[in-house]
Amino acid sequence: MTLKTFVVAAACVPGILAAQTLSLKRTPPAPTAAACPVFPPPAPPVREQTEEANRLGTVARESALEGDHKSARDLFSQAAQLNPSDPSLAYRLGRENEELGDTTRAVHEYCRYLSIAPKGGEEPGVRGRLTALLAPAVNQQGTTLVAQFESGLKAYDAGDWDASGTAFGNVTHGAPGYAPAYFDRALVRARQHHQGDAIRDFNAYLRLAPAADDRGDVVQRIDQLRHEMPSAGAAFAFGLLPGGGQYYTGQYILGVFVTGAAGGGVALALTTQTVTKLHHYVDVNGVPYTAPYQATEHKNLAAGIGIAGGVTLLGAIEAVIVANHRNAQLPPPDSTLTATTDTRRPALALQFPTVVPSADGLRIGMPIHLTF
Repeated sequence: MTLKTFVVAAACVPGILAAQTLSLKRTPPAPTAAACPVFPPPAPPVREQTEEANRLGTVARESALEGDHKSARDLFSQAAQLNPSDPSLAYRLGRENEELGDTTRAVHEYCRYLSIAPKGGEEPGVRGRLTALLAPAVNQQGTTLVAQFESGLKAYDAGDWDASGTAFGNVTHGAPGYAPAYFDRALVRARQHHQGDAIRDFNAYLRLAPAADDRGDVVQRIDQLRHEMPSAGAAFAFGLLPGGGQYYTGQYILGVFVTGAAGGGVALALTTQTVTKLHHYVDVNGVPYTAPYQATEHKNLAAGIGIAGGVTLLGAIEAVIVANHRNAQLPPPDSTLTATTDTRRPALALQFPTVVPSADGLRIGMPIHLTF
């Protein structure tokens, strides 16, 4: 292995370790998150659209200063259609709808602003306006979601995966646009070895937060989860040991049952019973006679071996079925999430040793190649 190869391989280690040590996102959702729907990422506009949107926005601002809020709203609406990725247009359109008393559209545009620029300069003011516009019941629902999120964090820290997953699930249901809740639930499901569900939640997180700083680490974790899925061949091979297939697929209680049943069959096969038998002899005078003697027999040998072998075989088949079922439920790779990140793992290639004559005798080489 050359020094260059070693350096390149060492450079990959931090990324792999980072993917394995993803930590919880502990910032709770704002109470207003319950009122905002999921907005798909806006398509980037072409240059002509951006220029026209800027022109319409300038005219709209002039109309707003003159008090013509209806014209300003219409112009901002046209500009937002041309450039839906501009958060300032969403904010101004929300303000104009609020000026005209259209609460529903104002809330929609304020939510759209938060989806485009969750950390934008107008974010505190936008959330304040949302709180003022929303009904008290909606605000109360948002407060409940904050409490659910915090309870999910506490349950996770305590190792109560079921309670933590349920709490984060309540948040995703009540605030479907809040990406960190999907991320945290993915960590819970990975802990529970529910790889398919964890991948789905990580995919949802990346769709809701396409510009996330940890995008590369999350994509690597998704790749790791795919490789953690049990294979049918390994499940059958482990299943040849009683209960091994169940332990391999994470079915520990069933594995104990299979191991115990197979062990019971072996114990039955080894059970002995003392019986009296007659043996025929011939004395020195050639006279035949019989004499009793005590013998030990394994009367249940066939039945015990049949039970142990049958339970082991059924356990191996069950493990194969479970492995196949889990792989069938695994979501297909989402190309939209991996387009900006190279998730190829280093490939190790070993070649046959080479033997080359040298001045000192024979030189043996073992070439190793890492491909990236």
